[in-house]
Amino acid sequence: MKKINVFFPLIVFLLLFILSSERSDHDFFLDLNMGVGDLLEIKFIRHGELYMRNKNSIIKKIDIELAYRDTEKMNGLKYRSFLEENRGMLFLLNNQEEYKKIDMKNMRIPLDIIYINQFDTVIFVNKDVSPMRDFEIVDFSSKIKYVLEINAGMSEKWGIKEGITKITWFLN
Repeated sequence: MKKINVFFPLIVFLLLFILSSERSDHDFFLDLNMGVGDLLEIKFIRHGELYMRNKNSIIKKIDIELAYRDTEKMNGLKYRSFLEENRGMLFLLNNQEEYKKIDMKNMRIPLDIIYINQFDTVIFVNKDVSPMRDFEIVDFSSKIKYVLEINAGMSEKWGIKEGITKITWFLN
């Protein structure tokens, strides 16, 4: 019985040493400090496409992933290292207060956050929102029906205009 007590810690030490020697010490200790969320990489799931138009001309078509369940809305684009230029996430809101719960905690990429009213019109664009930071929540006089998250800078590049740009979206 004493032989097992002596050898067990030695075996554990050797296993840890072998596992850690295959990687740099920095990587080993970095992984010890990371949470599960830091190790996640969630893939984009294409649910449909969204068209943006100014007046009667289409300015952009993008692939969208929908966030309509509570967990999808809570996570949004969190735990993603990148988002292709022609993609975005469309949040389908059930009530006026839901858009206030969107945050940048655990975000890895900067975003443009676009608020869309019940008439499918863009009413506000929060541009270049930095990851992992708090941002100001705006109170709107009209009802927010959707929130669209896209890569930072795309709203400017595509010509999205508050009060002018409208959206139409379709499921696959």
